[in-house]
Amino acid sequence: MKIKTISINKYKAFTKEEKIPIDEKNVFIYGENGSGKSSFYYALKDFFQSSVEPIDMASLRNYTLTDGLTDCSIEIEFTGTIRNILNETTKSTNTPQISDANRLKSFLTYKHLLGIHNVKISQEIDVFELVVNGVLKHFKSATITGGVELGVLWLDLLNEHKKDYGSGKEFYFARQKKASVERKAIAFNNAINKLFLTGNPDYLAPGVNKILEKLSPGLKIEFNRHTVTVNEWGYITMPKIILEVESQGVSLNTKAPHFSLNEAKLSAIAISIFLGAIVKQSPFSKEIKPLFLDDILIGLDNENRLKLLHLLQEKDVPTADKVFKDFQIFITTYDRHWYEVAKLNLSNWKFIEFYKGTNGPEINHNQKTNIERARCYLNAYDFPACANYLRKECENVLKEKLLETYKVGKGIKGLVKPPDLETLINRLKEYYEDLGLEPPFNLVESLQNYKSILFNPMSHSDLESPIYKNDLELAFKTIDDLQKIVLPTRKIIISKGTLFNLTLPTINYSAEIVTAKDIYLVEHNAIKSISPIDIFFKTWRREGVEYAIPTGSPAIAYANAGLLDRIKNSPFSIEKAINGLNITCNDRGQAEVIEEEILKALVSDGKTVFDIIDESKK
Repeated sequence: MKIKTISINKYKAFTKEEKIPIDEKNVFIYGENGSGKSSFYYALKDFFQSSVEPIDMASLRNYTLTDGLTDCSIEIEFTGTIRNILNETTKSTNTPQISDANRLKSFLTYKHLLGIHNVKISQEIDVFELVVNGVLKHFKSATITGGVELGVLWLDLLNEHKKDYGSGKEFYFARQKKASVERKAIAFNNAINKLFLTGNPDYLAPGVNKILEKLSPGLKIEFNRHTVTVNEWGYITMPKIILEVESQGVSLNTKAPHFSLNEAKLSAIAISIFLGAIVKQSPFSKEIKPLFLDDILIGLDNENRLKLLHLLQEKDVPTADKVFKDFQIFITTYDRHWYEVAKLNLSNWKFIEFYKGTNGPEINHNQKTNIERARCYLNAYDFPACANYLRKECENVLKEKLLETYKVGKGIKGLVKPPDLETLINRLKEYYEDLGLEPPFNLVESLQNYKSILFNPMSHSDLESPIYKNDLELAFKTIDDLQKIVLPTRKIIISKGTLFNLTLPTINYSAEIVTAKDIYLVEHNAIKSISPIDIFFKTWRREGVEYAIPTGSPAIAYANAGLLDRIKNSPFSIEKAINGLNITCNDRGQAEVIEEEILKALVSDGKTVFDIIDESKK
């Protein structure tokens, strides 16, 4: 059972509702400081915690909002469209699946790691608070804790120890208080012994060391627990769980391990304890197993960060042996470099970006369109990234609108390079011109301008080019205009290479003519027209002379073979062809021909070009 979507509305940093797609995947989140990623962390944490205790959602509503509404909420959709909600008036999170998942205590921030780092030189590494009041607080087992949470056992003992005795008190004699405290101490000590005393089947260290070996090979830890003792007045000695550390087979117990080990190794130990405890408890939450690691990469060096990523992904481990296969993992970082490294190392994860916007978090994920991402970056004042996504959207829209023949790239050394943005803009203009229509010059000019001042600089990482918010807003408008434009449609009515015969008796002229390109019926703005007609003169005769020159009688053929080849291999527009024929008409003293006459004189399979055009428009 995995999380599909998380909807957060007006909670902490969120000023409006954000629906974040998770798609039942593990998630890696990048977020700069103040971007709302910590609010996301606490939203999930509060959601699960609400299954066992009240969460005052009204006090967690974004403090900048003054609309008087009561709509602060967290809603999660799980596998199978199961939805649970936590808001200011309702909650549906008190289900066995969610409360069991909350028992895992599987939300870790870098602050939790400080329990190992912040130890004075005179002290041992005592992880009691980290473990008992942290990761194992909600641990309970019939055989280990008697079915009571470990944190509850400790709190009951601590509260009993704090009670006074005497007249008017719950305990009149010290021996009465001592007996009560001892009963609670026995229950707590039994649990501590089973978890932290070597040799017990439930001893936590072996599981921790399996993880630690992968994060920091050569390191090994053992737990040395100091159980609670009760004095004659019923007061207890504080328990301890001391770490004993071994590095490459050498004990560091007498060498102040917190000074002998660097920060990365201390963090690796803390993370291993956390993950080991989670794995230990995971059987108690069979359906939902969240694991959230918030900014814990801070204390790890590059090598150990990669090891943690590989540990969680378990890429080369058989599926049956994968420790974290049933967990849904969330990791956050403010380190952009490591976010990009994670993309290369984590397959089939969801990657999400949080930015600090003008109106709460701006969240980017792969289900947003390029325009939505561009708007997100604009609101986050990342103008270069905004321009980059506007360029992508501009390219995509042009590719969607243009016909395939206008999206063909340029050939380079036998390869085809996809058309660049400038080429696509020019192809838009060419499409109109090829159909004999006037291009949308204002749109084309705006696209060319923004290609120069916004889009191209970002493509070439020219970060020194000035990027202005107003220019970007106008670019959004231009791309919106491009999206709305309806391109002319075309339908072939005469194919390229169709052979026509032309006969003009008045000048004793005949020719075989081939269409140089397809001729289209064009429809634009409810008006039908015909695309420009270009032709090749394959052969021609005048006064019985093949390839005759335009003037003179009797007719003579072209003597210059090179010139003749150029004429035969050059396309003529219908207008240019008519002008050439009229040279002969004028020379022979005949009336000039017009386009309609030529179209009616061009015949193929019993049909004239004029007839074909006329029928296509009906």
